[in-house]
Amino acid sequence: MALPPASRRRLAALLSGLFVFLGAASPASAGEPAVQPANRPTPLPGAENGYVPPDRLITVTPGCRVAREAAPSLALLYRSASASHVGLGARDCYRPIGGQVAVSSAWTARGNSACAAAPQTHPDGRPKGTSMHGWGKAVDFSEAMPMTFSSAGYRFLKAHAARLGWNHPGWAEPGGSPCPEPWHWEWVGDGGTLGGDGVRADVVALLPTADEKGYATVTGLGAVRPAGSARSLGSAESIPLNWVVVGAAATPDRGGYWLLAGDGGIFRYGNAVFHGSTGNLRLNSPVVAMAATADGGGYWLVAADGGVFAFGNARFHGSTGNLRLNSPVVGMTATADGGGYWLVAADGGIFAFGNARFRGSTGDIRLNQPVVAMAAAPGGAGYWLVASDGGIFAFGQAPFLGSAADRPLATPVVAISGTAKGDGYWITTADGTVVNRGAAGQFGPA
Repeated sequence: MALPPASRRRLAALLSGLFVFLGAASPASAGEPAVQPANRPTPLPGAENGYVPPDRLITVTPGCRVAREAAPSLALLYRSASASHVGLGARDCYRPIGGQVAVSSAWTARGNSACAAAPQTHPDGRPKGTSMHGWGKAVDFSEAMPMTFSSAGYRFLKAHAARLGWNHPGWAEPGGSPCPEPWHWEWVGDGGTLGGDGVRADVVALLPTADEKGYATVTGLGAVRPAGSARSLGSAESIPLNWVVVGAAATPDRGGYWLLAGDGGIFRYGNAVFHGSTGNLRLNSPVVAMAATADGGGYWLVAADGGVFAFGNARFHGSTGNLRLNSPVVGMTATADGGGYWLVAADGGIFAFGNARFRGSTGDIRLNQPVVAMAAAPGGAGYWLVASDGGIFAFGQAPFLGSAADRPLATPVVAISGTAKGDGYWITTADGTVVNRGAAGQFGPA
């Protein structure tokens, strides 16, 4: 006799859960990827599902807070989507216990109780969280229209999320359960419950040393990892950040540096001086990059919409905040005397302000991957652009010294830094790999 629909749903959900349970009981063998259908996120040590303390969470995009461990890779995933003209939003990220109860009740009222993780009950009567959202390691993505298995957002995630440690679990795949969800993705970058190979995707910037015999990478959680002659002058790694760190800038003598958060918050170390921030402002778009003045007495911040914010002795020379851009702004760099600056968009479009001269762009070039950052050659006579696949575009008197597009990269390129003489540059990926070209030295990953 055929089972009624409700019973079939419960049976399918039970089998799906059994599949995940059995998978979790068998650790992955060496070299096995973490991103696979049976893998699930690990619990947060010392925390309780649905009751995660605020200092264990961090904002990656407006309305979306996740576990600190998952934040840098998620921020990069959002930036990559925006640069590729894919409008990903966040319908649900960290889900506290009250939210889990509400979602489970809503699905039950619709007759589909198997479509949401049902909270259990503690001995004292408190609800006990069971959703992966309750660890801050799951995100329900959104698009302008509801996400489907054929929509642009889902196709982008299938192509790029695994590379950054984000998994689409088996039950969420088409036919994987009674309630497949194209929008639900989970972070297993630490190996997940199967203990697979981890996926590092947390680096956002590189800071060369004054002697150029070393460098330090900066992560999205504010950690500073030195290599070669570099020494950490301090970091934000132990600070309960409100927003993920998105960039950094060195002082002119490289005796200090600033770290930049997505809300425009500034953290200064060494001889870097705090001149102000946008941390207390309501921004139209998150901040994406910064540049310092020639004497370190000020700096500019730029948001994804091209809005520019000047602090200290940095002068405002203009912005694209009132323009409708074809692609989001992803980087900026200043002229040698601080009398101007360039902004670069993901399509390689260049916007020059003050005494910064337009030296060329990739506007008429069909890019394989979006541009992610730029660096100026000495004297402002040219600049380099770098794409996420390591492709380099040199303009003006900035010499082309090679790229990283000739090799397979495990994670996307996130930054480029030039030598003081302009005879070399470093290309940095999200997993800390540093590719050196020209006179720029190689000191290993950081």
